[in-house]
Amino acid sequence: MLFNSYSFLFAFLPIALLGYQLCGMVHRKLVIAWLGLASLAFYAYWKPQLVVLLLASISLNYLAGALISRELPNPVPARAWLTLAISADLGLLCYFKYLFPSLNFMAQVVGSPMRWHDVILPLGISFFTFTQIAFLVDLEQGIARQQDIFSYGLFVTFFPHLIAGPILHHKEMMPQFQQERRYQLDLTDVSVGLSWLVMGLAKKVLLADRFALVADPIFNSHLALGSRTAWVGALSYTLQLYFDFSGYSDMALGLARMFSIHFPLNFNSPFKSRSTIEFWQRWHMTLSSYIMSYLFTPIQLWVRRRRVIAGKSVHRKDMHKPGTFAAMIAFPMMTTLFIAGIWHGAGFQFIAYGVLHGSYLTVNHLWNFMSQRGKNKDKEAASPFASSTRNAASVLVTFLAVIVSFVFFRSRGIEHAFSILASMAGASHGGSPEVSIPFPLSVAEIAAGLFIVWFLPNTQQILSRFHPSLNQEAWDSSELPRWILWKPSPVWAAGLGLLFFVVLFQMQDPSTFLYFQF
Repeated sequence: MLFNSYSFLFAFLPIALLGYQLCGMVHRKLVIAWLGLASLAFYAYWKPQLVVLLLASISLNYLAGALISRELPNPVPARAWLTLAISADLGLLCYFKYLFPSLNFMAQVVGSPMRWHDVILPLGISFFTFTQIAFLVDLEQGIARQQDIFSYGLFVTFFPHLIAGPILHHKEMMPQFQQERRYQLDLTDVSVGLSWLVMGLAKKVLLADRFALVADPIFNSHLALGSRTAWVGALSYTLQLYFDFSGYSDMALGLARMFSIHFPLNFNSPFKSRSTIEFWQRWHMTLSSYIMSYLFTPIQLWVRRRRVIAGKSVHRKDMHKPGTFAAMIAFPMMTTLFIAGIWHGAGFQFIAYGVLHGSYLTVNHLWNFMSQRGKNKDKEAASPFASSTRNAASVLVTFLAVIVSFVFFRSRGIEHAFSILASMAGASHGGSPEVSIPFPLSVAEIAAGLFIVWFLPNTQQILSRFHPSLNQEAWDSSELPRWILWKPSPVWAAGLGLLFFVVLFQMQDPSTFLYFQF
């Protein structure tokens, strides 16, 4: 079921809210059970048979958690149960996501005519797999504790995050599910959540889907592209992905807030970033946190132990040395982003996407270490104009680097990506008769989209008076005029009501989200 559909907005969501209100009059556990059942119904709407897979994954991981935590007494070491559970989780993920594309690739390499058909990829399999792996790892390390089955099931399946994130962490969500509070609708939370939902819908329906009309025919073309067409396509897809992901994240957090549940922020104006390090602190924030905690840090600790045993330096002050930097930063970073690239999909274009960002981050860290080492503390502060110019240039360079990576992300394959990049660089000329684009309109829309992402406040800043997420540092609205900050008032109600009407009018053929089947 899609958030941007009439069935969700006018059937599922009202029923879910009504059930929440009625169950809250009885007991907290009944609320937890109701939300869990509603989430399973939400998941079953697309392919009912896949609910069996989701329930099997939850059951097996919950059993593994009970064995790891000794809730079920057993003589097997907790680490062995953890290894077995993670292997099963990753094996399931690899079967659905990578097995048959890999077999087809190998058949193509050896010249075999045999082809395997891809299996249906279960919705959100990456998200509910990673959520459960993190819980089991923390359980084995004594950071988490085993939960009752209903709270655990809701933690995994809660419908706002189920198909495209954010990736939830137990320490953020479990305390909210365990609170002995009044589980009934709060009018303030419903108002904030509904307003956020409408803003997210507008991003998806009015902006992302509009840019898709330009990006899709360009990337789907099999003919040579002119430089201008390639740039229009790359910029249109970049903005499509931005507003699609931003819109979904807004809707997810808004829907959770309607049930008085606070989610972690997953999107925070990433195109305003002045470096790729900052970009990953703003883009898919929960994924960034996840891979740093459960991939980069363990890899780096493993390298550190080996270097200590070998008598080699692991100190930060030696990071400018090539050997130390390569071992402590470059290797863990490239490995982590390589895996993150594969997570996004089976294909060399996704590997290239991950390797590119790994290279970006490695160079960024090296630049920071070298800059700090050569920094002159007595140097006078730069003028405001010079500082603004440097910041603007940093934002632009970061943005261009991201565009290049998104070309790989969207392309059919690695050769297709290089072809588009060559066209963008002016190495290929001539348009395609298959691509018909009203250039003046497209350029104007791209300019408007860039103005929005670079110069307008984001939704959590607009909603900052009402603590819109778990990330308090992202609420900064100190430099915004007071009139732009949301509050429950007739003016805001009328404005968002009109926006919602326009969205409904444009939402006749709902489109899926770009992270719909990751």
